[in-house]
Amino acid sequence: YFELVGDYNTYRSLAVILATGAKHRRINVDHEDELIGKGVSYCAVCDGSFYKNEDVCLIGDANSALQYAILLSNYCKKVYLCTLFDKFFGEKTLIDAIYKKENILITHNLSLKEFLYDDALTGLVFEDTQTKELKKFDCKACFIAIGQVPNNNGFDNLVDLDKGGYILTDENLETKTKGLYAVGDCRAKKVRQLTTAVSDGSIAAINACNFLK
Repeated sequence: YFELVGDYNTYRSLAVILATGAKHRRINVDHEDELIGKGVSYCAVCDGSFYKNEDVCLIGDANSALQYAILLSNYCKKVYLCTLFDKFFGEKTLIDAIYKKENILITHNLSLKEFLYDDALTGLVFEDTQTKELKKFDCKACFIAIGQVPNNNGFDNLVDLDKGGYILTDENLETKTKGLYAVGDCRAKKVRQLTTAVSDGSIAAINACNFLK
């Protein structure tokens, strides 16, 4: 049996499906949490349209960040694209598309030091990692796209994890432990979307039922 200890009860089961998801990686600068929903966001698809015709900043250098920048450029006045290193780490087609957008302003070698705010975000202060010069950007929103962290702490004795900490499964969504399945954003996969998470859940549920039978 597996034994799951909750806040109010303890449950015993022959099969368990882990669907713990992943959380956005924080940039860990003061006041980040209190400004979420007040100018700080981790999803341009969700919140980008609230800043139509405004200047916004996007922090990140890989595929998600580049996709967000292209999306935001379609309705934001300016998109300041700031990266920690001196290059992008995304696909060439996305990088080429970024350079074709006149309202995407690229600045490399920047480390975020401060959120400027009143009731909501008003700007950002970065430090140039090469010159140590401080640079200020006036903007209404900051989109942070520096990766995700899976919520898999505590399972590493039961499952195998990849380098990013995501759970490895077979095609039946079963882990190395018999009767233990993993679905959605917590498992190693190429596409993390709502539709693929639902698909994972269906596959795992059917296989868990077959395992119990």
